[in-house]
Amino acid sequence: MIQKKTVKALDIAVFITSRAVIKPVTTEEIAHGLKLSSSYTESILKELREAGLIRAHRGPGGGYQLRGNPEDISLWDVVQHFEEVHSFDALYPEGDHPLKALECGIQTNLQGLLQAQTLADVAVPFMASDARVTSMLGQFRLKPMPAPVMPRAPNSVFQLSMMV
Repeated sequence: MIQKKTVKALDIAVFITSRAVIKPVTTEEIAHGLKLSSSYTESILKELREAGLIRAHRGPGGGYQLRGNPEDISLWDVVQHFEEVHSFDALYPEGDHPLKALECGIQTNLQGLLQAQTLADVAVPFMASDARVTSMLGQFRLKPMPAPVMPRAPNSVFQLSMMV
């Protein structure tokens, strides 16, 4: 069935889909938001990046964003990079084994279900109730303060004497 690492990869992909609307999401934000270690998160992010599902931006303001439209990326696109799709002929060489049909049916149904769901379907939109967005908009959603005006007067008596 599905491994724990695959489930965490799906969680990370959904987290990035939900949060990366405003700006790229850092490894620390992902790790803290999903209660994972930074090193484990980085290992999964590396695999997602190598699979071509996310892209990384380096430097200040950098982080991870989804590569492409979340409505075009199915959950199966994420899962297939972390799970082996078994050939049941190799597992059951005797021919018609009762478990072969059962396992084949389970895998087919699971794959169909995951192909039918996209990241956009399961991602919760990034809400303004998050502290970062609230601090950017202001707690009471007031208009931003105007930029302070710098006086154009001399700063000292020495500058005053130079102007006269």
